[in-house]
Amino acid sequence: MTEGSRFVGSRTLTDLDLVRIDDGLVIEGYERLVRLLRQRGGAAAARLFAEPVLSHSNGSAAARVDWYTSLDGPVRSLADLDPGEASELRDRVRAILSDLAPLLRDPVEGPFLGACLNLAGPRAVLAIGDQPLLIDWGLLPAGLVADEASRLRHHANTLGGLLPPGLPMPPVGRADWSSRFPSDEAPSSETAPAARAALRPPRARPLLAWSSPAPVAVACAAVLLGLSFLPGALTFPSAPRTVPSEARALQAAWLDNLQRRRDVLASAAAFACPRLRAELPSLVPQSPAGVRLPPDAMSRPQARAAIGPAIQGPATPDPASLVARLEQGSVLVLAGSSTGSGFFVSDEFVVTNRHVIENAEIVRIAGRHVGIIPATLVRTGGEGHLTDFALLRVPRQADVRPLALAVPGRPLTPVVAAGFPGLHLGTDPTFARLGEGDASASRDLEPVLQTGVVNHLQRYDDAAVTLILHSAEIAPGNSGGPLVDYCARVVGVNSFGRSDGRMPVTARYALGADGLSAFLEASGVAAPLDAEPCDLQATAREAPPGEPASAAPRESGPGAGAAAEPAPDAAPRPAPREGAVAPPPRPTAPVPSRPRPGREGGPQAR
Repeated sequence: MTEGSRFVGSRTLTDLDLVRIDDGLVIEGYERLVRLLRQRGGAAAARLFAEPVLSHSNGSAAARVDWYTSLDGPVRSLADLDPGEASELRDRVRAILSDLAPLLRDPVEGPFLGACLNLAGPRAVLAIGDQPLLIDWGLLPAGLVADEASRLRHHANTLGGLLPPGLPMPPVGRADWSSRFPSDEAPSSETAPAARAALRPPRARPLLAWSSPAPVAVACAAVLLGLSFLPGALTFPSAPRTVPSEARALQAAWLDNLQRRRDVLASAAAFACPRLRAELPSLVPQSPAGVRLPPDAMSRPQARAAIGPAIQGPATPDPASLVARLEQGSVLVLAGSSTGSGFFVSDEFVVTNRHVIENAEIVRIAGRHVGIIPATLVRTGGEGHLTDFALLRVPRQADVRPLALAVPGRPLTPVVAAGFPGLHLGTDPTFARLGEGDASASRDLEPVLQTGVVNHLQRYDDAAVTLILHSAEIAPGNSGGPLVDYCARVVGVNSFGRSDGRMPVTARYALGADGLSAFLEASGVAAPLDAEPCDLQATAREAPPGEPASAAPRESGPGAGAAAEPAPDAAPRPAPREGAVAPPPRPTAPVPSRPRPGREGGPQAR
């Protein structure tokens, strides 16, 4: 999201009614609302409403809405202001709504704007600095949409004291609007008879006289009863629903990826068990916690995914793990009162989105391996969402691990989004300490990691960039953060998301590393683009002490199935007597294992 980048509030939608106009939720019409207010009310009116981001219920978590704004300044509720400040804020709201009075009376757009003024509660009116902001708009407590008396009392406690004289309670539908905003043009005395005549219903013509109406009624009833037994005779087809081309494209891409995954899984049904285990990483994306990387970041892209039973690992991430690499390369970007994400491409250059640092006088970065340090803006990309890059410079850092760039992978390539979404920071005690001025809290910052796959690639030749549609969860605050493959190479920069009100789908986009590489080269920063695919190999996970090691994955081929079968004369070994030394296990094929800390070695290069 680019309009409102600052998180100001959140609430669940439990025990709330979402106000509707023309069979649509007004809260989902934010873009229409802002466009309308800018055209008819000016910039101040457009900034009065916070931007909502809806999260639909997934069965375990309740639906919720998060609110964002582009306004800068301390966030306070109207109820928390002193009397003088509260009076000034009310006057500002009243002045804006007075300017919107003609629009509220407009028969086309007035019902929609009026419905947006329904507020969930008294604390929905905020002061951002000295500017007013409405959150929780388009919402009402459950049951109030149908209860006018209770809605009137609720209105008196929310927006009632802020409306200018002459404006009634906000409507909850077009019919409700018509009753509260009657037409200003009453018919004149000369035209009143004609108007009344036009409204008078036409005189009904007498029906033909029937000498015996009872048989006719019985005959009509019999005909209707007979029709009711005919299949489909009383079925009225629904009107065809128009699906936008963009929604059709999203749905087609989603179904195409499901079909690809189905084909891959179907082909795996013929694998022998050992080969199936070896092919596992390409069939089902591994958890990033199980991926180990070469110690040399410049070596051929290769990563190993451990398979087998999970082992409780140490509290400190393995330095060779993908998780540790992302913690060393990702940072929180502090741009005034806004936040975003970024990542190191060298020991002194950090990449983020242009819209994250736009209009910020002071920019800093924070991370567990850098603390809090100032950053200087070096260069930004051009206008438009396809060149939304920014390059920051910081003092050289010895403890960071810059992330390399790679060509975006094919659909179904596993990826990880790393960043600092505002939705998560709002409940993070570490970020709260940071906001209170505790600089040492930066050493405890950890990026939020979300896994997914590449869904679709959209190449824009004019901008020389690939737009990556992926399934890793991102939210406002992830902007500027890296989208990496399982070799810890940046394949894209998370930049924005799009939602469709007709479908509970959010499309998540990252700007491809091809466009970023060109931007960095133009900025004088060497940024080679690796075209090799990430070689995700499978190895057996080391078993805990006292447990037998898992079988090593082997290549399938002639005799592979027989090799997987136990020998006919194989028999279980008797348990050793107490105090006796257990005999060594039978020799098996050597199993490559990940290097342990303090040992030489690494993944084999092909």
